[in-house]
Amino acid sequence: MSPTNNADGATIVTGASSGIGHAVCHRLAASGRPIISVDIEQKPNEIDVEGHYVCDLNNESDVAKLFVDLAKDFDLSSVASLINVAGVPGTQPASKVFEVNVLAVRRLSRFLASHLTAGSTIVNVGSISGNGWQQRIDTYRSVLQLDDEDARAWWSDRSKSVEIDPYSFSKEAVIVWSMLQAGELQGTGIRCNVVSPGPVETPLLPTFREQIGDERIDWVLSHSGRAAKPDEIAQAIEWLAIGESGWVNGHHLVVDGGYTSGLLSGWVDLESAPTPKITHVD
Repeated sequence: MSPTNNADGATIVTGASSGIGHAVCHRLAASGRPIISVDIEQKPNEIDVEGHYVCDLNNESDVAKLFVDLAKDFDLSSVASLINVAGVPGTQPASKVFEVNVLAVRRLSRFLASHLTAGSTIVNVGSISGNGWQQRIDTYRSVLQLDDEDARAWWSDRSKSVEIDPYSFSKEAVIVWSMLQAGELQGTGIRCNVVSPGPVETPLLPTFREQIGDERIDWVLSHSGRAAKPDEIAQAIEWLAIGESGWVNGHHLVVDGGYTSGLLSGWVDLESAPTPKITHVD
């Protein structure tokens, strides 16, 4: 990896106006980092930003306009990091889950990567709902090779026949995509990593309860001790984005208070878990 040459560059944060995204912006602002925010809502409260862009990531023309506006308003070669926090829960239609959580992340990452320089980073946000990615690795390799139009057609044909719910599928795909993009960018000095939180105390937590079921969420929390605070996830994201993590690349960093380690090492017995609710919204 090359040392950073844009240590003072701006950081682009999607999903910046609430939850984890807002917590990331708060940390960046506290350290004096210039912020370019993107959200479907207005700019993040009480955060000074260099520019804010209202964008519906489910709308391809909105995303295309975002690219034009960013390139017009900023020297993107000086950007230090792209942080893809924006996402939608599984209570949204399956097509929207796939568009926002997978295709928009891939499009944003590839667009910015074409402008970024050595030392810059891309950090995506996954979920522990995506922890099963290794079971379907060949599927993700295949679908992530498709262009957007073909990927949408693939998803339209298969969203009800894949082994898991659309949200978990989307987060598994983002984890694999982050690893694949690290490979795509090998030799450029641009790093790509992914952070997967467990349950987090954000306005979306009730929605995830609706998606997965109260019993399953409470069971997970009984092993991690509590839901995370948004800033606890933002700490990990900030470290990968602009912290001293220069040789960390293509890494899947789980931030869930130890729950996943319990599953892997056996002190959490998954067989005793309540069956998660399977949410598929047409």
